[in-house]
Amino acid sequence: MRGQKPRSPAYPSDFRTLGDHLRRRRLDLGLLQRDVADRIGVDTATVTNWERDHAAPEFRWLPAIVGFLGYDPRPQPATLGQALIRCREGQGLSQRAFAAQLGIDPSTLAKWERGQRVPAGPYRLRIDS
Repeated sequence: MRGQKPRSPAYPSDFRTLGDHLRRRRLDLGLLQRDVADRIGVDTATVTNWERDHAAPEFRWLPAIVGFLGYDPRPQPATLGQALIRCREGQGLSQRAFAAQLGIDPSTLAKWERGQRVPAGPYRLRIDS
């Protein structure tokens, strides 16, 4: 009797949502949903809703979720605008807060994220750093 223990039917075989990633990590670590909720700083019902895909996490929880998972499960960005959104949300920042960090107007950041404008000169250097 040296075979692998069969996986629980609750174990996700296809990782389409952030909830699937959370459930897999939780089950791999042998944790309860309340343990994950405590680590992330949310209510147990919130983790349940994320895992069941009844709700998506607000971006302010992404830093804690990425820390729990050990990786960022979101797709890689294809454009500079998508990269800006991923970076901003990964830090749990609003457009206003991220724009302040970059020293630009929030409307400028919004245009960059939508691909309506492209940062140049010193602004591009700030983004790249």
